[in-house]
Amino acid sequence: MAKLVEKGILAGLGVLTLTRDTVRRFVDDLVAEGEVKPEEAPSIIERLVDKGEKEREELRKMVRQELDKARSNVPVITRKDIEELSRKIDELAAKVEELAAQSEPTEAE
Repeated sequence: MAKLVEKGILAGLGVLTLTRDTVRRFVDDLVAEGEVKPEEAPSIIERLVDKGEKEREELRKMVRQELDKARSNVPVITRKDIEELSRKIDELAAKVEELAAQSEPTEAE
C-alpha cells in the first residue's frame, strides 16, 4: 500500500502541475524561443491539458481501486463477535481458576 501511495503522490504531483496556465506559460516560452510556431500553440496546449486530465482521472481510478481492495480485506467485527469472544474469555478464566485451585496444596498435606 505504501508503494501505491508513493506512486500516487508522485504521479499526482506531476499531473497537478499541468494546469492550463502552467501549460500555456510553458508553450508561450517555447514559442518565444522559436521551438513552436505561434499557430501551433493552442492545439499543443489543448493536447497537454487533455492528457493531464486523463492522467488525473486514471490516478483517481487507481486510488479508488486500491482503497476498495484495502476495505475488502478488513474484516467487519460485529457486536455478536465481541460477545462471543467475551464469553470464551470468561470460560477460559474459569478453567484457569479451577486448575489453579486443583494444584494448590491442601492443608492435610
